[in-house]
Amino acid sequence: MADYRSFDRSQLIARYCQLTSSTEMSWSSEMSRQELIDEIMRFEANEQRYFILPPPAVRRTSGSFDFDLPFTLDDGQSIYLSWESDPVEAAWFLDEDKMDQRKWNIKEDLPSGTKILTVLATTPPLVACLETVKSLEGREIDVNRDGLFTVPISLNDVEELAGLRLPRASRWIEPSDGNSVLEALGSLLETPRPLMLAAGTCRMGSETEATTAIHTLALIQQEDDKTRMCDGCQREVAATSAHFFRDQQTDATWDIQDHVDDVGLLCATCHQLLHAPTLKQFQSALIACPQCGARNPKKYIWGMPAFPPDEDEYVVGGCCLPNEGIPEYSCRECGTSFGGDGPRALTY
Repeated sequence: MADYRSFDRSQLIARYCQLTSSTEMSWSSEMSRQELIDEIMRFEANEQRYFILPPPAVRRTSGSFDFDLPFTLDDGQSIYLSWESDPVEAAWFLDEDKMDQRKWNIKEDLPSGTKILTVLATTPPLVACLETVKSLEGREIDVNRDGLFTVPISLNDVEELAGLRLPRASRWIEPSDGNSVLEALGSLLETPRPLMLAAGTCRMGSETEATTAIHTLALIQQEDDKTRMCDGCQREVAATSAHFFRDQQTDATWDIQDHVDDVGLLCATCHQLLHAPTLKQFQSALIACPQCGARNPKKYIWGMPAFPPDEDEYVVGGCCLPNEGIPEYSCRECGTSFGGDGPRALTY
């Protein structure tokens, strides 16, 4: 059986259509890579040639939005491009529940009715949302959201369709170009283009430009109440990083959505656990015995505990404290008692 994990989307769709004796590719194009692989392997294992199509993955559908197209400008309306240089942070604050905490990279007053096109400074730049200014008080901007774009849209593709060069900084878009930009944006929402990125290798503590783009899109596609939640421990955290759930940590050139389908957004602790042998990491965090160097001690419990502790993990020291000092650990290898804070720290 072939290793389909190394196949790109076009190869997977071709094999899927071959197995299903189908020439219709529209449904298969809505499936994630993993869904395609699962269906191919199911067909090959059972030697079946019939298939009931599952519903398409929600994040991969196109042409179905909670806003109306086309976008248009009324007389006198203009578009301001808000260029967000910290794309991950900006994506977090696109959550509608956090609109009052949003930090705008806007350096001038915007009159009521102005359209704001938010572009995240990934590589390539991703167009994130379109909003209309209701009011501006000081640096507080109140907006109505025209649309949040969960379908990946590259600013480069908007430029190509509109025949324009748009700024990579926060500034006004020329009034004569506004409708061309909105028309190109609507076209890409209805007919998304592939956006190929080479990614898949995790780098603890830093992300490649491609991984940052994937991380950003994954945040945009998450439900509002989960944007600050670790996909691993399910806690709200200050920051996440992207982990690729793949058998091989190597870069592959796929469409950005295929990468997002494989990604989890994790806190530093959960991410580290996935990249290190857990037992080895745990043991290396324990204090070393000063006598033999072993890093797997038991811990002393002083007093009389209400319930017997786990003898494999703890030593009950009793109520009589030694005069020489109070040990905290007992070495499993050589039996040395050691540890403690301050002047009563002990090794014997």
